[in-house]
Amino acid sequence: MSPWRFTFLGLLALALPGAQAQHFSAVDRPMPAPPAAVWSNGIARIGSVLVDPSNRCVLVQGYINQTNGLVELLACGKEGKTHESLLILTASPIDLNLGLLLLGLKAEGRPAAVGVWADRRGPQLDLWVEWTQAGQAQRCRAESLVFNEKTGRALPATAWIYTGSVIENGYFRALSEDSHIATYWDPWVLINLPLDCGADDHVLYANEKAVPPLGTPIRLRLQVHQPSWWERCVQRWRGH
Repeated sequence: MSPWRFTFLGLLALALPGAQAQHFSAVDRPMPAPPAAVWSNGIARIGSVLVDPSNRCVLVQGYINQTNGLVELLACGKEGKTHESLLILTASPIDLNLGLLLLGLKAEGRPAAVGVWADRRGPQLDLWVEWTQAGQAQRCRAESLVFNEKTGRALPATAWIYTGSVIENGYFRALSEDSHIATYWDPWVLINLPLDCGADDHVLYANEKAVPPLGTPIRLRLQVHQPSWWERCVQRWRGH
């Protein structure tokens, strides 16, 4: 199939309504030229992001950035808050966001401010970290690489919430901080951890017993969550 291209700038603007968020300092990076998706054999490439609509997933490359210490982010870019991020991803937040939009995701809300999130609803994603160690393919849920000091355990299995960041004063704020996925609730990132511990920036650490060695190349798989029959029952009961 011949590759063909199209852009998403209008879709991005529609999906990201403006909001005023309390936040840390950031670099107001101008919006780049609209990225293009190039299709081949049913797979779309947006920059370095791969989108597989048939399997409802997005694939992003990166590496292990932190093996111990406090974390507030599961993943950021090289220009982000690397001192508190477990993973570094090579993809731009814009490209990753457009990949998720291409799967049909639409944010329903986001944290009101850093560490403040009353209504934790929205499209759910299962996040998987994949790597090779001693010639063997390895795979684990992303949250298992995060340790909760308050409970003394790794985080339980959970779907993460796509919150979509925000366009504010003409700037896409996920790009401003080069941030992708937060463990400490953040209105500017693309994806947030929905667990209660996301309100506390002093309890989550890299899980030293589970994190691959520093610098290990990884692939992050963002899979649209398929609710179990029990989850579907709860959603119907809640009227979602």
